Amino acid sequence: MKRVVLILLQCLVIVSSLSPPPNALVSALLGPDPLTADPSTVYWEVAHRAGAIDAPENSLEAVRIAAENGAKWVEFDISFTADNVGVAFHDDTLDRVTTASGPISSYTYEQLSKLDLGVKHASNMTEVRIPTVDQFISLCLSLNIKMIIDLKSWKSPRYTRDFIILLYNNYPSLSSNAMVTSFFPHLLYLVRSENPNITCSISSAPYLVPPILNVFYPTLADLATYRLVGLSAILAHKSAVTKEYVAKWSNRGVRVMAWTVDDPQEKKKMKEALKVQVLTDTVRRQNN
Repeated sequence: MKRVVLILLQCLVIVSSLSPPPNALVSALLGPDPLTADPSTVYWEVAHRAGAIDAPENSLEAVRIAAENGAKWVEFDISFTADNVGVAFHDDTLDRVTTASGPISSYTYEQLSKLDLGVKHASNMTEVRIPTVDQFISLCLSLNIKMIIDLKSWKSPRYTRDFIILLYNNYPSLSSNAMVTSFFPHLLYLVRSENPNITCSISSAPYLVPPILNVFYPTLADLATYRLVGLSAILAHKSAVTKEYVAKWSNRGVRVMAWTVDDPQEKKKMKEALKVQVLTDTVRRQNN
């Protein structure tokens, strides 16, 4: 049975696979390879959700603080409102980071714009609003900060694809300043089928794989993501990152980044022992 499944997957990949973007484009976006470059030339830390410990997550204020702390990369998430406005927001619901409750998709942007992201954050900041994706991207570009754009909207694949394609059309410099990632390969496939010059990574966590797929998972990851989607990077849960893991993907020309790494000693291990960039909720006292 396992052999049959693998053969079917291989046939699917051969028919439908996408090539990664040109090497020159990917190299210009991702920067020096941590495995071979002078460490002083590598930007080792990506501000996860723009630095969720340092400021309210996915906010413009977080981007500004990340920039002040020397960050050259931020990661943020896209969600959609009831009136189909793309906003920088991680959760499906508003409860964790605001005083409102319920799905974000049940609120219009006008309603969301009145909420304060600061009220539940340790910084005690106030008047911190949920930004639109356009506001977020415009600020990052003005600060010369590169972006990892995380897609969560797996239930709306075509709308998500059209939204990303329009973003890249409206902001042509995104091709050299942003990478799209997702836990959902079908979203990446749809995006890159429409625009093959968009650099993509897969977000990966072994604990998210259903037990029934465990026996197939290594091959599924290889076939359904690297070959099928045309990956340039993989954002791996820190527990999965080993020298062997990094070498396997590096041999395929795929950059490995680890998430979410906040402890200074873990950051040091990733940088010095594994030579891996990290997504982190805090970039304070960052030393590239």
